[in-house]
Amino acid sequence: MYPKPTLYLLLFLSFFCLCLLNGQSNMPLAVQFTKEGDIAFTEKKYNKAIKLYKQALSINDSLHAARRGMGASFEQLGNYQQALTAYLKVTELSPKFSRAIYYEIGQIYYKMGQKMRAVTYFQQFQRLQLLEDLSFTVNGLNEQSLESGYLEKLPNNIRACTVSQDTNVLLKDVSIYNLGSNINDKNDQYFPCLTNDQSLLFYTRMSATGRDEDLYYSIHEINGWRKGNSVGNTFNTKLDEGMSTLVRDGRRMFFTACKREDVIGCDIWEAQIEGTEIREVKPISGHPNSEKWESQAAISCDGRTLYFSSIREGGLGGADIWYSNKQLDGNWSEPKNMGKNINTAQDEESPFISNDGRTLFFTSTGHLSLGDQDIFMSFLNTNGTWGLPTNLGPQINSPFTERCFFLSADGRTGYFASNRPEGFGGMDIYQVQFKEPLYSEPMTFVEGFVKDSITEKPIQTIVEIAERGSIQTDQDGRFFICLPSVSLLHTEASVAGYFPFLRNFNIPVWDNKRFYSLELRLQPTNVAPPVKPKTEPTPDDTTATILKVKKTQRYSKSFVFKFDSDEMEMNEQDKLDAFVATIAGKEIQRIEIDGYADDVGDTGYNFELSEKRAKKIALYLVDKGYPVTRIALKGYGEINDDNLKKLNRKVELKIITLE
Repeated sequence: MYPKPTLYLLLFLSFFCLCLLNGQSNMPLAVQFTKEGDIAFTEKKYNKAIKLYKQALSINDSLHAARRGMGASFEQLGNYQQALTAYLKVTELSPKFSRAIYYEIGQIYYKMGQKMRAVTYFQQFQRLQLLEDLSFTVNGLNEQSLESGYLEKLPNNIRACTVSQDTNVLLKDVSIYNLGSNINDKNDQYFPCLTNDQSLLFYTRMSATGRDEDLYYSIHEINGWRKGNSVGNTFNTKLDEGMSTLVRDGRRMFFTACKREDVIGCDIWEAQIEGTEIREVKPISGHPNSEKWESQAAISCDGRTLYFSSIREGGLGGADIWYSNKQLDGNWSEPKNMGKNINTAQDEESPFISNDGRTLFFTSTGHLSLGDQDIFMSFLNTNGTWGLPTNLGPQINSPFTERCFFLSADGRTGYFASNRPEGFGGMDIYQVQFKEPLYSEPMTFVEGFVKDSITEKPIQTIVEIAERGSIQTDQDGRFFICLPSVSLLHTEASVAGYFPFLRNFNIPVWDNKRFYSLELRLQPTNVAPPVKPKTEPTPDDTTATILKVKKTQRYSKSFVFKFDSDEMEMNEQDKLDAFVATIAGKEIQRIEIDGYADDVGDTGYNFELSEKRAKKIALYLVDKGYPVTRIALKGYGEINDDNLKKLNRKVELKIITLE
């Protein structure tokens, strides 16, 4: 892991300098206790530090450096009430002892859930910038760089406090479980990732010496997780490897390898995976790996965009999150920084991207947190930029460290690592159960095979996917793609010796525990297509029947929606029920659902709204039992004409039957 510097070292050096200025006769012993407390603090021996600071204060109760150090120690232990008491006492006895302490009090109030009080102290810290640095004793000068970092984070911190959905409003009624002693022990376990059916877990385990990270796995049984095992010495070495992630196609893994041959620090590697067997281990090709530290990869649903953490040149401070796209030749593009809404001057790590690619989860020490390191999420805006991060809230984030978030394929189960005290000792892996899928549009994992229609042999070729570009099939003629559920997949393939292939596939709602499979069967140009033999009744076959020729029939109806909503206007639901009743029992050939919006507001927003309205009707039909494979929906965005705007907030439903 990338080492994180402590921000308190500079503070305590300044505390000690300030103490030496005091000429009281009993001060030398109190200063000595304070100095020893500072040393214990930097060694992370917080309970010892508290005892030493208390001894200093018992000698001289006005030694503000010791009281502040004691507050910082309580904060590191997650005892925020005691930390707050100490900090407030410092400001009461000496309001100009430190300007930075007002910001730190704001952080404590935030962690305690008192957001408005947090804002008060953040704003107080901001107002105090009008005073000269020397107004705040020696600390005014010594804390300049510290304050500079605080000021940079201040606007986002105030926003995090004032936006009501920033914490516990987002995630309520979740259930959190420790994965148990078969996975967790007194050492550190982290970076969980699971197969789509959640039957196989991979995770990273730190050795008892704290010097070797290895990849472990466990299989889920009726009674829970089986005892974790190393994936074996063919993968694990005496060096660090782990921090893995799986592509949703079930065949590929990305992981971190450190200090191997030709690796300076840590790089991102890849491997093929089948069950618990990992093979074809190699560095990824292209540009993501540098001479710096690259680690903790996350991969988009279809394996075409790689997210990772790095301290490479061009970042915003500590570890930043970057992304790279896979090119058609298999190489990864030059990485791009995720930008200042995601990255800060401190550390952003452990990215995870939702199935639809529109929600990024990550950990940060730079954004306003409830503990040492928290899990955040950011949503992709319609203009392609990432929004300001939101803290997942106290249901998941504790006063301690939370990181390495992973979300199951169905979006209902999350996994993360935490060192909260009720665990087995170090970082433990926890499971969080959500009542509803978390922040992703429904997606279907599609597995396609390109075959010769006569011989059934697989064909390696390039498949053109409408609005998705080109996809290369592998030696099995296989390709994998993640698509919105209840959508239309348009495919094209041109291969020498075969007729051009062009076909649309309806993509249904799918649970993704197994893939939705389809075939692209290409017809050779040198082989005539097989002709099915005709079966004619014999003259004496009295049971022969005359076939009735069926014809297609079309039914259509429009349904009006409320302004800026995917809910229908009053009485429209009754009209929909009545319309669907007219085609009950008929042989459905195709259902087309076209969504629209009026021209009020942003064009991109209206396009999304039109899609949501169409999906609402589609889900209604699926609930009624209509075959999802026959449904095609599309949002067309806004209508700009002379009609009443309320008439343009609609969905047009067209049903084609064979009668």
